[in-house]
Amino acid sequence: MRPSLFLLPTVLVVALAVACQPAADPKADGEGTAAGPAAAPVTEAEPAVAAPTANDAFRAVGTEPVWMAEVGAGGDAALRVEVDYGQTHYEVAAPTHGPDGWAGAAADGTPIKLSVQRVPCQHDGSGEMADAKAMLTVGTRQLHGCGSFSAAQ
Repeated sequence: MRPSLFLLPTVLVVALAVACQPAADPKADGEGTAAGPAAAPVTEAEPAVAAPTANDAFRAVGTEPVWMAEVGAGGDAALRVEVDYGQTHYEVAAPTHGPDGWAGAAADGTPIKLSVQRVPCQHDGSGEMADAKAMLTVGTRQLHGCGSFSAAQ
């Protein structure tokens, strides 16, 4: 008797289905309590993104090309930007403060937006860790880097 060609794929599908089933909960069948506390379930949560506040000062930098952006806190909430290795400067005197950062237009009308995501970020150049990922949009250019918050200055 020859084995059927349909038998092997069927066995593989069943084995895969069994392997993909979640593990039995040890508490449900009374196990796991004598050996010690059961491990807490591992859940993958999205990183917490806390909105920057008007009292936060923020400074971000990036490489390739080198750029810098900073926002003052409180009464000096201007958004200052240097791009092209410090060759080009922009300032937004009164940027709009939103849940993901700051935005506005420079004196020459160039739209500027500094977006912040409060997750740990490692600087490309130095390898140092920072408080947040930052994306600077100047006109249609998008530049990526890292930044840190500081208390009101």
